[in-house]
Amino acid sequence: SQIVRVRPGDVVHGSIAGQVIESNHADFRIGDFVSGSLGVQRYAVSDGTGLERCDVLVAPLGSWLGGFGVSGLTAYFALFEVCKPQPGQTILINGAAGAVGSMAGQLAKLAGARTIGLAGGPEKCRWLVEELGYDVAVDYKRSDWFEQLKTAAPDRLDFIFDNVGGEVLNESLKLIGMHGTVLLCGSTSQYSAEQMSGPSNYIWLGTMRARLQGFVIFDYATKYAEARKRMSGWIRSGKLKLPEHVIDGDVGDFGSVFQKLYQGNNRGKMLLRMPAAKG
Repeated sequence: SQIVRVRPGDVVHGSIAGQVIESNHADFRIGDFVSGSLGVQRYAVSDGTGLERCDVLVAPLGSWLGGFGVSGLTAYFALFEVCKPQPGQTILINGAAGAVGSMAGQLAKLAGARTIGLAGGPEKCRWLVEELGYDVAVDYKRSDWFEQLKTAAPDRLDFIFDNVGGEVLNESLKLIGMHGTVLLCGSTSQYSAEQMSGPSNYIWLGTMRARLQGFVIFDYATKYAEARKRMSGWIRSGKLKLPEHVIDGDVGDFGSVFQKLYQGNNRGKMLLRMPAAKG
């Protein structure tokens, strides 16, 4: 499907989760919790296409947009279907405190890998280690961040799980290990650029016989239920957290909340929580 740019007067594209307040659809009853790409609005009308029922006893409603939704599933399939880290291997996660990165680090640890995260600022780095169990967190805002990363990975990197692109990815490539994998999951540093810039240090891929691997979550849509079943077990046992950065507001606040996302203010999935329907 093609993503059409938002024009003045359009509903802003986005996914929402909420409760059914009226239904003529046999598969959805009043009171059901659902999520779908219905746009940024308090009330939405749907024919049921693309709607997913959310079991809030398994995970909170907001998490169906984040750690238990596409963000968490992205981390899950990128790791377990593509990277497949083994105990003793080392993985670097760029953008480690974001919606995908905060899940990917935890899942990599559950796979037995040594996990290094790159994030902006000392508070985020402490959070990654103390709350999410990262082995090492490096602040990419420091001028010596690459030297710190090099020290943290003396045997090089088996995997680079990249959510950032740009200079962070380019420098990270210098440390890719023999037959390593660089997974292109996202490129947040490039989304607002007039023209995207690619890595110039790609020669390390050749030298180390490594691969640069693209990834799109929707290839795994038929396996979502299987992944969630496994993840829900980890959630119940306390081995997997669903980090969220929730801001209370309304539709009119979406622009400022979205801007905060790109200023790096969030830890985990950034969510806008709007007032519940009355009546």
